[in-house]
Amino acid sequence: MSIDYDEALARSRDVPAFSNGTEGYGWQANWCDRCLRDAPFRNGIAETGCPLILVAMMGRTPAEWLDGPRDEHGLYSIEDQYHCIEFKGPGGGGGEPRPKPEPPHMDGLFPRPERRTRMYVQPAAAREAVTV
Repeated sequence: MSIDYDEALARSRDVPAFSNGTEGYGWQANWCDRCLRDAPFRNGIAETGCPLILVAMMGRTPAEWLDGPRDEHGLYSIEDQYHCIEFKGPGGGGGEPRPKPEPPHMDGLFPRPERRTRMYVQPAAAREAVTV
């Protein structure tokens, strides 16, 4: 893991990550129990585990846990309540990086556009400046 407990605790939000043990265990089963970063601790090889889990057990939400998808009512599934940016899934890595395959019906002659936030509505301040 690239961070230690003190750094993670300093960056964390002062809000409990989970409202009860069912949420916590359900989320950890989907993320932490599959994460290769915490595997040495789970297998008894390392003495310390993931500091993000420790931060969550201290009643705080790690900054590395981003809010997961919500439905139209603002509800979420327990497994996807957060997305951990430090997660390293099984079978995902090692060796030389490989480029992503070209999307279907795209010949790859031109570089792909960078992903960025697109703004479809002009901000109010810019609209007022144009109409004046």
